[in-house]
Amino acid sequence: MVDDAVALHREIATKSEQLKQIKASLVEQARLNPDSIISTRSGGKRWTAKGSDGCVARVSFPAPALVSEIESESTIEKQIQSVVGDNFRKLFKAVKLYQPVDGFRDRVAALLSSARAQALLKLCENESAPRVSFETAKQVEGAAAE
Repeated sequence: MVDDAVALHREIATKSEQLKQIKASLVEQARLNPDSIISTRSGGKRWTAKGSDGCVARVSFPAPALVSEIESESTIEKQIQSVVGDNFRKLFKAVKLYQPVDGFRDRVAALLSSARAQALLKLCENESAPRVSFETAKQVEGAAAE
């Protein structure tokens, strides 16, 4: 099973790199043909190419994303306020955020009882999906994967 997984992992890595290069070429082709790029309803743009068997490749150029946060009293906030004037509070809301400090787990253990530490960590953690990784030796041409 490990040999099969490693062989498949190698093949996927190779194919993924090939696909990445082809996608980059498609983006470049789209940029070379600006007259074929159309606007989308979301504010972005799209270029479409057809393959020989009727398949289609679309290159999407999304509209710029909005920033998720603007720091209070920053230069950008002042610039925004000068543009929108009295409408600032109608367009933006103040949000208070908390982030765990550096060394959070160690500090929790030092400051709280074991039961309280476990309760706090449970409130502050998200489940992580298991990951599988492979260490693959370089394959010598003509040699089977080990």
